[in-house]
Amino acid sequence: MKDLPIISNDGFLHLEDLPHNCIFNKVVTGCGGTTVVLKNTEDYIIAVPTTELIINKTGRTDAGLSTLCFDDREQLVYGLFGKYTANIRKELVCYLQTSGTKKIICTYDKLPMLIGLLRPKNFRLLIDEYHCLLKAYSYRQKAIDGVLENFRQFKSFCFMSATPILPSFKPDCLQDIEEVQAQWNELDKMKVQLIQTNKPYTLASNIINAYKRDGYLNMVDGIKSYEAFFFINSVTDIAGILKHCNLSNDEVRIICADTDSNREKLIGYDISNSRSPNKMFNFITSKSFEGADYYSKTGLCFIVSSSTNQHTHASIDTDIP
Repeated sequence: MKDLPIISNDGFLHLEDLPHNCIFNKVVTGCGGTTVVLKNTEDYIIAVPTTELIINKTGRTDAGLSTLCFDDREQLVYGLFGKYTANIRKELVCYLQTSGTKKIICTYDKLPMLIGLLRPKNFRLLIDEYHCLLKAYSYRQKAIDGVLENFRQFKSFCFMSATPILPSFKPDCLQDIEEVQAQWNELDKMKVQLIQTNKPYTLASNIINAYKRDGYLNMVDGIKSYEAFFFINSVTDIAGILKHCNLSNDEVRIICADTDSNREKLIGYDISNSRSPNKMFNFITSKSFEGADYYSKTGLCFIVSSSTNQHTHASIDTDIP
C-alpha cells in the first residue's frame, strides 16, 4: 500500500491528476475525485456504474455534449449512456476529431464500444466507483467483463473508490495492481445514528410528519434541518409512504428509474433526477446511491432498510459511506 499525502482545508482533492496504474482509495466521498479528471488537460475516458452519475455530472438527461465551467476555462464533455444509435456514433466521431482536450464519461457497458472509435493509448482511463464491479457482477457480468478485459489498453488506468473492495474479494486480474490510499491532513467524522425498529416505514412516516408539523427537524447542536433525504431502494415502499403521509407532488422529489412500472406506482408524482431542485422530502433509490452529488445546507440523510424486503437491504460498510 502506497500513501498519497493530501493537503486540503476544504475537503476537496487539489491534484493535477489522479495517480496512474493503480487502485486509488480516496477515503473521502464527495471530495471531487472525478472533477480532478474532468477539469485537467489530459484526454480521459471516465467509466461509471450508472446513468444517473453521468446526468449528475453533465446535467444532460440524454447522451451528448455538455459544457462544464471551471474557474479558468470551459470543457466540452461527452456523456455516453442509454441506446447507442448511429447518430450518437456520428456525434462522437465528430467530437473526437475536434481540437482541444477530450473527456468522455460513459457507463461501464460502453467501454468496449469506445475502444473501436478511438486510440486507447491516447487516453487515460478512470474507472469510478470501482467497488461496484463486485457488487453488480451477478447481474451486470457482460458490462463489468468489458471493463476488466480492456483497461490495460489505455495510456494509464485508475480504479477509484472511497469504499474499495477488500483484498480477499478483489478480482484476480487486479491482484498485481498497486494500491494507493489518500492520507488527508484533516478528516470530518461521519455521524451515524442507528435506530432499530420493527416498523421502519412507520418511523419514516413519523419523521416526515414532524417536518410537516414544524417546517423543520431539530438536529444536534440546535441546528435545524429543512430538507430530508430518504434513501429507500423500493419504489413500492416510497409510494406507500407518500400516500400514508398525504404528501403532494410539490413537496417531494423522487429519484428512481423512469419506467412504465414505476410511473404506474407513482401516479400523481413526477420522477426526477439528481440535478433537479431539492424539495423538503427527497426520495432516492439505488439508481443514485453511488457517486452522485447532492447539495444542501440543512439536509439530513435517512437510510431506511427493512429485513423483510431484499431491495432495501443496506450494507453498513459500503452503501452508507
